[in-house]
Amino acid sequence: MKESILKINYTGWEKESGNVFETTIEKKAIEEGLFEKERKYKPIVIALGDGALLPALEKTLEGMKKGEKKTVSLKPSEAFGERKPELIRMIPLKEFKNRKLQPFPGLIVELNNMRGRVQSVSGGRVRVDFNHPLAGKEVEFELSIEEEITGKKEKVEALFEKYFGFLEGKAKLKIKESEIEVEIPSDFALTATQFKKPFSESVLKHVKEIKKVIFKEEFTKEKKAKESNTDNKKENNEKKHQ
Repeated sequence: MKESILKINYTGWEKESGNVFETTIEKKAIEEGLFEKERKYKPIVIALGDGALLPALEKTLEGMKKGEKKTVSLKPSEAFGERKPELIRMIPLKEFKNRKLQPFPGLIVELNNMRGRVQSVSGGRVRVDFNHPLAGKEVEFELSIEEEITGKKEKVEALFEKYFGFLEGKAKLKIKESEIEVEIPSDFALTATQFKKPFSESVLKHVKEIKKVIFKEEFTKEKKAKESNTDNKKENNEKKHQ
């Protein structure tokens, strides 16, 4: 099943406390107080070998079959790493004031492209932990394979949904014999840029029939044309009443 495209459900929790930190299952999210209204809870698409999951989880999935469910325990080194004292740093309070932030214990901040949690505020300095929240902890995951996706069309559509599903039907996909074409409206071109490369690489790797991925971005003057027509009509009406 190596390099397969799968739809899976999973739930992850801290081994010691039993606290669930992530799940794709709505009922479980509600039970654990993790439910997010704006999120869609459903099996996610995973292309094995793309590195979207922790290596230990990918290896587990490679040995599973459709409909199978398995629980796997991971040591910190296999999961989110060991805690590193050097990632706990003291930041001058003025750095936060410059960003118009009022730090307090528990606040999640992003500084110098690093994400951390404020631990304390004292004497004009802020202690921030930039370790992953689950660093140093053993975790467990329950995995289940809901579907193995086969067929050129089905694979391409699944990967398209994985990377561009957030556009909610605004992007168009055309599948040809040995190439695919993705058309992205100009309003979403910038947002979609970061997903072009990983999507293309995944398609070319997992769908052997596809040799080329083409992106089209359409820019129009429609809005300006409408504004111009409106201005002309307004001008004509003013002349009539003069």
